[in-house]
Amino acid sequence: MPSLTSTAPLSTASTSSAAATSARAEDRPGALATSPCLSPLELLLKYDRPVPRYTSYPTAAAFSAAVGAGAMATQLAIPASAPLSLYVHVPFCRHACWYCGCNRITTQLGSQVVAPYLLALARELELVSAQLPQRRHLAQLHWGGGTPNYLNNGELAQLWDLIAQHFDLDADLEASIELNPELVDREQIQTLRHLGFNRISFGIQDADPQVQAAVNRVVSVEQLRRTMGWIREAEFQSVNVDLICGLPLQTPDRFQTTLELVRELRPDRISLFSFAYLPEQLPMQRKIVAADLPDQHQRLAMLDNANRLLVACGYDAIGMDHYALSNDSLAIAAREGRLHRNFQGYTTGGDLELLGVGPTAISQFHHLFAQNHRDLKAYYQALEKGALPVERGLEVRDQDVLERRALIRALMCQFAVNLPLAEFQTELADLELLAADGLVQLDQADGRLAVTVTTQGRWLIRTIAAVFDPLQRLQASGSRLV
Repeated sequence: MPSLTSTAPLSTASTSSAAATSARAEDRPGALATSPCLSPLELLLKYDRPVPRYTSYPTAAAFSAAVGAGAMATQLAIPASAPLSLYVHVPFCRHACWYCGCNRITTQLGSQVVAPYLLALARELELVSAQLPQRRHLAQLHWGGGTPNYLNNGELAQLWDLIAQHFDLDADLEASIELNPELVDREQIQTLRHLGFNRISFGIQDADPQVQAAVNRVVSVEQLRRTMGWIREAEFQSVNVDLICGLPLQTPDRFQTTLELVRELRPDRISLFSFAYLPEQLPMQRKIVAADLPDQHQRLAMLDNANRLLVACGYDAIGMDHYALSNDSLAIAAREGRLHRNFQGYTTGGDLELLGVGPTAISQFHHLFAQNHRDLKAYYQALEKGALPVERGLEVRDQDVLERRALIRALMCQFAVNLPLAEFQTELADLELLAADGLVQLDQADGRLAVTVTTQGRWLIRTIAAVFDPLQRLQASGSRLV
């Protein structure tokens, strides 16, 4: 991504995408001229309005209770030999992080709540397997939460074995798990590696004690260092850490200390999220003092500082808000045009069908989205009745919607699309405005329009993708950019 304080080109480490290697529009025949007059900071402030993150299109906001368990059963019954990606949701947490928007249950009961939950997951997997015409392979496996390492070592092994009862695990299975470093120890890390996990992610968010206290997420720097040491000792193939910019009491100087810790730990991947403060939708966030939140200029300074430091340290900017070392599989996929995006974010798995189990988990097929009950009690009740625990979903058959999905995905992952101009005249007007601000480059030839996101436009990729989303024209929705 470009600097927010300069329009200088990216360093070599961050120009691996197809968009970054294209020539400037004004130097190419047929290009529409651009005349950017706003600074990157001004552009971000100009376009700072709610937009979806586009982990899917249509987004989850379009899901409806009219699509339920029957549609899911029909989908599962379709013969298929391609491998699957499986997501397992573990909803339990010992403490509530006040910034969190995930579906989680805060409890200290441990195995008292885990034991019945594992029985419910066993029942859901049995129901899924009963619908499948043949046993499926898993190419990807991801456990998220909540806090997956809320489970003790025996329970972790029990859940792994349960999955292996229903699916064949590919020899090169990409198996990842999220963990809370506050709760982990060396034995648990070794257990996860022994089971077969080869990728791991843990949240730093911010390492400053005052910021941590302001969001009820306190993990010492020493424990973060120990966690990374245990992970490296266990020889995980890839380690991701999460950072959040925009938390209460954060300042550029304080966040710089967190960035220095990240440089020391040197994870393979980094997810750098901008905090979405939505107290009306997320009651837990009401515990955060709004006056303590950094302003937009401070947020942007922190994002810019992070980008500069990470690029200088050998990380490639991947898609939106992700970074990876240049030899990591995510960076390689980005360079080779194989980057994919689904409800787990950016992945290397291509267009794999995604099966989600557990409350709130989303399954994603070519023509179907299906989301399980968010409420744990409702999830249990559906399983007790012998029904797939689907609460809502969406069937997508309209060819125009499928085409727009492909366009949005290409923009989010490859930063370039090529369109039949006659079919996108409405969008052309919006794209020309973006081009005038230097966010995209437009080339017309033979009745087609090539749209290439500029390096500066990558900060606003969600806004650019929203041009192709008719629902956004009717009513802006999602989270703000900064």
